[in-house]
Amino acid sequence: FEWGTNLDFAAQDLRDQIALYKQFLPQEAADPLVFKFNLAQMPVVFWGITGNRPTSELQKLIEDEVAPRLERIDGVAAARVFSTEIREILVDVDKTALESRNLSLDRVIAALAVENVNLPAGNIVERHADFLVRTMGEFNTLDDIKRVVIGATSSGEPIYLGDIAEVKDTLKETRYIGRIQQQDGVYLMVSKRSGANTATTGAEVKRTVAEIRKTLPSDINFYMAMDQSDMIEMVASKTVQNAWMGGILAILLIFLFLRNWRPTLTIALAIPLSIITTFISFYAAGYTLNLLTLGGLTLGVGMLVDNAIVVIENTFRLREEGKDRKTASIQGATQVGMAITASTLTTIVVFLPMIFAQGITGKMTRGMALAITFSLISSLFVALTVVPLLSYQLFGKGPANGDSSQGKKMKQPQFQKGRDTYRKALTWTLHHRRLVIGGVAGILVVSLAIVPFLGTEFMPAQDRNMILLKVKMPIGTALEETNRVVSIVETLMSQQPEIEIISAQTGSSAEQDASDTASGFGNTGPHEGLLWVGLVKRNLRKYSDLEVVEILRAKLPKLENVRFEAVDMSQMMMGGASAPVEIKLFGKDLDKLKDIADSIVARIRDVPGLRDLTHSLSQGKPEYQIKVDRERSAKLGLMVSQVANTIQAATLGRVATRYTDESEEIDLRVRFQKRYRDNIQEIANIPIVTPQNKVIYVGQVATVEKGEGPIQITRENQARRVTVTANIAGRDLGSVVRDILQRLGPIQKQMPPGYFLEFGGSYEQMTEAFKILAAAFALASLLVYMVMASQFESFRHPFIIMFAIPLGVIGVILGLLLAGKAISLPALIGFILLAGIAVNNGIVMIDYINQLRRSGVETREAIITGAVTRLRAVLLTALTTILGMLPMAISRSEGSEFRAPMAITVMGGLTATTFLTLFIIPAIYSLFEKVSYKKPKPA
Repeated sequence: FEWGTNLDFAAQDLRDQIALYKQFLPQEAADPLVFKFNLAQMPVVFWGITGNRPTSELQKLIEDEVAPRLERIDGVAAARVFSTEIREILVDVDKTALESRNLSLDRVIAALAVENVNLPAGNIVERHADFLVRTMGEFNTLDDIKRVVIGATSSGEPIYLGDIAEVKDTLKETRYIGRIQQQDGVYLMVSKRSGANTATTGAEVKRTVAEIRKTLPSDINFYMAMDQSDMIEMVASKTVQNAWMGGILAILLIFLFLRNWRPTLTIALAIPLSIITTFISFYAAGYTLNLLTLGGLTLGVGMLVDNAIVVIENTFRLREEGKDRKTASIQGATQVGMAITASTLTTIVVFLPMIFAQGITGKMTRGMALAITFSLISSLFVALTVVPLLSYQLFGKGPANGDSSQGKKMKQPQFQKGRDTYRKALTWTLHHRRLVIGGVAGILVVSLAIVPFLGTEFMPAQDRNMILLKVKMPIGTALEETNRVVSIVETLMSQQPEIEIISAQTGSSAEQDASDTASGFGNTGPHEGLLWVGLVKRNLRKYSDLEVVEILRAKLPKLENVRFEAVDMSQMMMGGASAPVEIKLFGKDLDKLKDIADSIVARIRDVPGLRDLTHSLSQGKPEYQIKVDRERSAKLGLMVSQVANTIQAATLGRVATRYTDESEEIDLRVRFQKRYRDNIQEIANIPIVTPQNKVIYVGQVATVEKGEGPIQITRENQARRVTVTANIAGRDLGSVVRDILQRLGPIQKQMPPGYFLEFGGSYEQMTEAFKILAAAFALASLLVYMVMASQFESFRHPFIIMFAIPLGVIGVILGLLLAGKAISLPALIGFILLAGIAVNNGIVMIDYINQLRRSGVETREAIITGAVTRLRAVLLTALTTILGMLPMAISRSEGSEFRAPMAITVMGGLTATTFLTLFIIPAIYSLFEKVSYKKPKPA
């Protein structure tokens, strides 16, 4: 479904449609499974639990003492307990005894079903009392089951179930083995309700478990295999920490520039006021704080003070010129009021296209965009109302002319030298403006030529405290052999210092939870194993999760016909495939699709950076195919379904009814004893009772052949699909796919009609996201221009300021290159944000130049004076934004992989656009205004 679809409604619609067609399914087909898979479905907390007791006893203990208390916690949807042992009442039928009495398995199953019943029969009123009448026929003990009459001898003697079968309270034969820390145990997965807070719910779950553990036996051990809430708490903590660090750096920079505690204190007070106002706006709008909104606030913390800086710097300048504090405070805000309003709006409007974007791009950017929007509106409100008031209260009384003590405090001779130097450099630039503009254009072209070397990716790989490793054996491998190989891997992993917890699962647990395979995480059969590996905390290990995977790849034994595949957790969490590279093949014939998939794998196997290359139809499943002779079976009065059902009941068994033991309902399964179903010859000797009450055998009405069938058939949009998948190591996604496309050319030309391929996975998401962001950038640029056009009441001046955006590209490219980052979704989000920020300095500068011109200053002098006057404000706003994002850019904490590219993009672009704005924008302005500098005025 599209991102943002209400899955509850969608699932119900899907169930309704399936119900219409369910009548056309074979009677023996299982009910179709509608499984909702989203991030909320992932366990918030996942424990492995061990103890010195049988697994069945341990499971019952956790189900009775732990799970119910956790499910009572507000926000918890379910606390599910899984284990390898499932209790079952088994009716183990002796085939010889059954056929000697001319009985069938169907007769046994039917007898058990009708004998195990409690049924209300109404009410009787007797002597003014109302009595319920109820037939009590449910089984209470195993002896009750053994005494069920299933037939009679020729002499009329009853035949009891105990005469032809053993009845045992046992464990279900499972095709699944699970271990925690190389010990048998159970799993406890706690998932939250949709909309519940992950961090709060997880914290309460862990607190409750800590209390429960005090009452449990001492041999019970809990091992934390996954904890989403802990990761979210750490990310939120680091995000807030980065915001505080950015704010402190911005305040220190302001003091360094102004060398005066009064304006610095004004800015310092403006920051918390703006944040408080932002939180109030959030609450009023019905939004909550989460990782995306906190990330937006962290990005905006540097910009949070920009408006206040422009106002305070202008007020400070007026005080330097000798204005009294009241006049300076009022004029300081009114002179720049329209300019900072326009600059704030330009930053806000760039997010409008992103707020309304569809798909995963809109989902990821909407919260962040709203956070920045609220924070900027709050900062504008504070800058135009609170800052003038604080300036009036904190600045000294009386005029601050150059001769007074207050004036001496305000004067900054050290910065005046910087202004003089800038004036000279700007004057030289204006005299050689065509040369300078041409040089900058050349640098821009060279920068664009570097872009292909940066590489592209959808999302930067995140260093998680968990890795998933799949062990894949040839299809048809016995569970015991797969388990042996998984045990070898467990032992190897236990020697790796970065690994803390190992949870191994061999075979499929779909019998316990049908969603296990549907989710994409579980195994598809006994030939697969899955290891959930918990790493030590990020700050305590030397290697990242991807580096640990590479180390394990090098150490894993080279076993014949055994594949080891790392599961890309980031890709799975984004709702995509299990690997970043996904090539989807479509067609009708599975054999042809397999041939094409094999040729693709062979063709791209040596592409640098590819790992774990495979396809979904690698091998057919070996099987014995029982083919019923319709004519022969019809002569005996048998239908194909009767033969098939008898074989199924004899080998797999059939649940006849449910046995109640206290509050537990247990399957009661009927099937042949193991010696009568452990080879294909015994299958051929399964007895079938005909309608004429004669015993025949499967081999009389069917033949048995060896064959091979697909392990699964996958369809997408009603077309059969085979998927080629691979992981990536050491290269970016875009470069790898580019190499793959070059090699797929000949294969695509030779594909039969009706067969085609397309890319899915991360590449599909990346392509879609980049298109959305390209359109968002174009629309954002138009909106920025429209805001400036309304501010300046001119089409020409906004056009001049828009040149700041391509100038920022130079810094963006160099920043990503130096940081070793590829072009990704976060980097492009940062570039769109830059489009709104880059023009702000130009707005402030050109607005003041126009004010000077309106006051009668000659255009040539107004350009230089306006630029020099606004130098300090331009530098302060740019540097505070850059320093505010610095902690985010250099952070190595959880979640920094997403935030760092955004911060680096904005910092690099803003650095370039600030420096170039100081020179290029005045130069372009002079060209558009046709100002001549051929005869410069003497200094």
